[in-house]
Amino acid sequence: MTDEELVRRMQRGDMQAFDELYERYKNDAYRVACLITGTRADGEDLTQEAFMTCAQSITSLKDGSKFRPWLLKTLTRAAWKYCRKKRRETPVSEFFETGESESALSAVLRTDEQRRLYAALDTLDEKRRTVIVLYYFDDRSVKEIAQATGVLEGTVKSRLFSARRHLRQALTDKEQKPKEAATHG
Repeated sequence: MTDEELVRRMQRGDMQAFDELYERYKNDAYRVACLITGTRADGEDLTQEAFMTCAQSITSLKDGSKFRPWLLKTLTRAAWKYCRKKRRETPVSEFFETGESESALSAVLRTDEQRRLYAALDTLDEKRRTVIVLYYFDDRSVKEIAQATGVLEGTVKSRLFSARRHLRQALTDKEQKPKEAATHG
C-alpha cells in the first residue's frame, strides 16, 4: 500500500494505517534523530514526538505521497529545537559497538576513525549537521533534504558546502595535533 493510501486511511481515523506508516519509517527517523541529537535516548524520544505530531496534524497533509518528507521536516525541526535548548555534549562512545568478527586492531582503528568523525560532526550547528546526516547517512538528495527541512535547495547546497569545509578543517586539525605533539615531545 502506498503512503498516499495510508495517509488517506489515517485521515479517516484508521489508526492501523498509522501503525503501518510508523513501521515503514521508524528506523530511518530514529537514525536521523540520533545523528542530529547525538544520543540514542534523545533520538528515540524525538522520533516518538515527531510521529505523534504527524498523527495529530495528519489532516493538514494535502499530498499523502509526501508523508516521508513531512515526517522528516517535523523531526528535524524538533531536533533543532532540542539541540538549541540543550546544547549538551554528545556521548559519542554510545554509537560504537565493535563486532565480534573483526580483529582488535581493525576494531580500534575503525572506532577511532568514527569517534573523530562524530566528534567533528558534533562541532557543527544543528542545521549544517542535519544536512550532512540526511545527505551522507540517510542518502537523501539535495531536493529531498530541502523538502524535509523546509528550505530552498540553494540553502541546502550552501550548508553542505560549509559543513564539508568545517568537517575537513576539524578532521585535519585533529590529525595535525598528535603529529605536532610527537615531533615536539
